[in-house]
Amino acid sequence: MSEYDKVDRSEAVTAPCLILVQDLVAMRFRFSWDADAADLMYLAKDTGKISGVSAPHYVNGAPYKTLVGTDGAISQAACKTKGGNYFTLTLQLPQVKLTDQSHRNDIEKFMRAFFPATVKTLGCA
Repeated sequence: MSEYDKVDRSEAVTAPCLILVQDLVAMRFRFSWDADAADLMYLAKDTGKISGVSAPHYVNGAPYKTLVGTDGAISQAACKTKGGNYFTLTLQLPQVKLTDQSHRNDIEKFMRAFFPATVKTLGCA
């Protein structure tokens, strides 16, 4: 397993992070800082490779605005940093088949743990 990471939390510049297993992308993250809140459903339905998530649904009761799909998730928090007022994290799992519904609960559990822990590292004002 290896990591390709262009994220610099102190500079708060939008960047990718890839987790590779045997030279295949197992997890693709996009760390993004913006002045305004993003429309997560719009991002998820984007046909590009940056934030697309298949069959997205909002998660009720999550501590942050979160949507989960069959092959990834997107979460967002108000987070005032030098990069903007909002932090958005996209998780994509390119090895998961778009019609495979079996990973949705695991993706949600992962984001419920990973996203708040990531936000804590950002030094939000």
